[in-house]
Amino acid sequence: MLLDNAQKSLWVIRQCKVLGIKAIHASRQQIILELPYSESIIGEPTKGVVHGGAITTLLDSASGIAAFCASDDIGLCPTLDLRVDYMRAATPGEAIFAKAACFRLTQNIIFVSCEAYQENNIVAKGTASFMRMGQQSIDAFQHLLKIYEGMPKSLEHEKKHFMNFTMAKTHETREQLITQAIKDQQIEPFLKAIPYARFIEFDLHSDEKRRVFKLKQAEHNLGNPLLPAIHGGVIGGFMELAAGCHLILSQSTPTFPKVINFSLDYLRPAQLTETYASCEVSRQGGRVANVLIKSWQSSEDKPIALARAHFLLDENRSL
Repeated sequence: MLLDNAQKSLWVIRQCKVLGIKAIHASRQQIILELPYSESIIGEPTKGVVHGGAITTLLDSASGIAAFCASDDIGLCPTLDLRVDYMRAATPGEAIFAKAACFRLTQNIIFVSCEAYQENNIVAKGTASFMRMGQQSIDAFQHLLKIYEGMPKSLEHEKKHFMNFTMAKTHETREQLITQAIKDQQIEPFLKAIPYARFIEFDLHSDEKRRVFKLKQAEHNLGNPLLPAIHGGVIGGFMELAAGCHLILSQSTPTFPKVINFSLDYLRPAQLTETYASCEVSRQGGRVANVLIKSWQSSEDKPIALARAHFLLDENRSL
């Protein structure tokens, strides 16, 4: 029963359905999801490595389902925060799995630990907390199941969202793309080579005073269909990508930053509309940089999320 409810929940979440995420185990103690490999979620085009945003989406989804499976009364639980520590790059061409379990359940908050892995290699570890909403969340989950019953049970009608996200066929190396972006103070050439950026419809928003990034309105980025709201993992991926791009353009020497960890606080629901993000490099050393990210929609004074990320600047060093 729990496995069936978990799969139905994933099916209703547009982003999860488009990515092909499926539940392979569900119990009160643990949930396991699978994310199949796809070129649409590649973050490093020359190596075929999956972008951290897709892993964040997987971990957020697994943690959310683990949260409602752990409770006696199954209901939707909004995410309060999520932290992800990246252990190693995922092996290209292979599926990524995520397991999550509740380790503390209180009257108001659910605490969950999670990890993404391939075979015996841990790709990333995370922790998340969720708000218990009582009867309201139970009613929302029942409504979600009704939506599922009225949906087509195939992916055929979703294929229009799978544009041709094959890696850009270019003779330019990754370093050349970054160098050109820094020289012109434009990130467009770099973004065109990143399938994940095109998949979530990431763009650079013009701003005379500073650099602002934009996530275009796209239905395949949906998480909660009841509001409707953008998937929390997509918000995380958008902010992480914005931080990486901002760091590239802020560096005096062109290097490709590798994300070490990413901490995200959700402040407000992300409505299905254009979303923006600005970044600030709070500290940059010789090997590690810290970036603060703020995301908003209607007003910058009312942010929907705040995040902090650490990046490794020397790509020749392993994490």
